[in-house]
Amino acid sequence: MEYIFGKNTIDSFIGNDMLLEVYLLPSFDDKKIIDKLKNNNIKTTIKDKGFFDKFSNGIKHQGIAGKIKDYEYYDLDDITNSSRNYPFIVVLDGIEDPHNLGAIIRTCEAFKVDGIIISKNNCCPVNATVAKVSTGAIANVKICQVTNITQTLKALKKKGYWVYMAEAYNSQDYDKVDYKNPVVLVVGSEGFGISRLVKEQADFNIAIRQYGKVNSLNVSVATGILISYISIQHN
Repeated sequence: MEYIFGKNTIDSFIGNDMLLEVYLLPSFDDKKIIDKLKNNNIKTTIKDKGFFDKFSNGIKHQGIAGKIKDYEYYDLDDITNSSRNYPFIVVLDGIEDPHNLGAIIRTCEAFKVDGIIISKNNCCPVNATVAKVSTGAIANVKICQVTNITQTLKALKKKGYWVYMAEAYNSQDYDKVDYKNPVVLVVGSEGFGISRLVKEQADFNIAIRQYGKVNSLNVSVATGILISYISIQHN
């Protein structure tokens, strides 16, 4: 079980089955949230300040906390069973920062990506921090955890997907590429990029042109730009 804190975070989880119970300080008086909790039949319990101090680890809790169940990962077949004209999957190779993972999940939900694939070995798992940053989007995004990304990409290519690597070396400008086919977008970590064996599965290497003096974008920002552009072509 994981704990989440704060009004906006709790509010974003009301209405999905991941939120198991909510805890309130006696002084909590946000009637809108209290009514939503009652209307959705979510159990609420009054807790003292000591409870919040113990579990919040310094996080600003605003007098409200929630217990969510562990995320249940999907199988690969679940995210490839798409009814879209152009199915779209995002693969994350080595994203270890939960804030980046949460932000990417939020973007994927916004653009209705079919699913996200992460590695069991070198990627941050879905935890409370990821849930908070995603503002509840994890409840609406299918995430698959695999042991071998290279073999997973080979399986996806057999299903008709084309693999696009976010890779600066020997690449094309991302907005000069045709994405009107089943797409797998692969993004690597900020520190190490995409691993060598994974890179070998690329059909296209794509990169974002940058004009500033600091030639680097946060991985969640770069992923958001690419997802947005690919989604525009798909729609």
